[in-house]
Amino acid sequence: MNPESMRSPEPPEANPPGPQENRTRSGVFLGTFLNIRFYLDYSWFFIVALVIYTLSSFFFPHELAGRDPAVYITMGVFAALLFFVSILLHELGHSVVSQRCGIPVPSITLLFIGGLAEISREPDDPKTELKIAIAGPAVSLVLVVVYHAVAWGFEAVGIPEGTAVFRWLSAVNLMLVLFNAIPGYPLDGGRILRALLWLYSGGFRRATFITSRIGVAFSWLLMALGVLLIFGGQWGQGLLFLIIGSFLKSAAESGYAQALSREFLDGVRVRDLMTHDPVCVPAQLPLNLAVDDYFLTNHHMAFPVVDADRRFRGLLRLDSLKNVPRERWPYTLAGELADTHNAHLGIPAETSAASALRLLLIPGQGHLGVLDEAERLIGIITRHDLLHFIRIHTELED
Repeated sequence: MNPESMRSPEPPEANPPGPQENRTRSGVFLGTFLNIRFYLDYSWFFIVALVIYTLSSFFFPHELAGRDPAVYITMGVFAALLFFVSILLHELGHSVVSQRCGIPVPSITLLFIGGLAEISREPDDPKTELKIAIAGPAVSLVLVVVYHAVAWGFEAVGIPEGTAVFRWLSAVNLMLVLFNAIPGYPLDGGRILRALLWLYSGGFRRATFITSRIGVAFSWLLMALGVLLIFGGQWGQGLLFLIIGSFLKSAAESGYAQALSREFLDGVRVRDLMTHDPVCVPAQLPLNLAVDDYFLTNHHMAFPVVDADRRFRGLLRLDSLKNVPRERWPYTLAGELADTHNAHLGIPAETSAASALRLLLIPGQGHLGVLDEAERLIGIITRHDLLHFIRIHTELED
């Protein structure tokens, strides 16, 4: 699944921006491979413990009776870890194909529901979408065959513990493929169906609408099943179905909202929506005067900082002022603080509005400076500007 498709295009307005590379992320950082950062969400530790407990206490004792409890625990740990490695490889399949298609993947995170590859943007054409969507299930199908072959090998040499572990891994990966084959967005089957509808009808928005409606219907089915399980006394499974259903419903709805955003912003440039000639703070102004003359007077959370020739230096944010001791304000220039905390927050005026929105949806990054060819500031664009534009077009279509 693609987390970018799960990000709502209408988050609440946040504080003005901080650099993208410094945004916070929950979870444990594992390392970097193929320029992709890997994380373990904290929820993963709970679910892996639950899987180990279930396998070692119920599944493997039922499959192989009479073993020592330590054997079952070892089998459970080994099977659970390989299962999550399988999920990671599934997401890596999506990510490698995405990168080869020119769409960067900043990170992959393992969550309680599986894995999420953070694809930086939606594909530009249906064939690219199809390639990326198919890649994950293809990896899982290969793993089904490999695990089944390993299980057969253990059976041939008379090691039933290995046979049981790898048969379970083969079966659970096949279940993963079948679950993801449901043709509802944002599941892989939904993305494949969207690509095919998009390819043969030419309508990205219509294709997203159909698959997102299927995704919403499937999510309601999961939640209804969860309620039935809870009333039947199976609290754990019921709650899990409710959580997954709620997650998929939110993702499906936000996917269609993003499709609307993409259509409305098609052909629109930042220059068309920016605020022209914004109030600017001179780079040589001390912070104490910037606070008195700008923040306390205009009541904004951020101001662009410019040199005498109006070259953009960055954004002076209220929260960055808090990092400087108040007694240092008269001796610290606005340009110095902007240089330190606000690199790469200016974009050319001809940048597409859709590209600007992707930047502005980064948590904490609500404002961008708009620059001319000489990197002089000519305007400011905010998350609110773009979302307001989308909201107006949405209302006009209703």
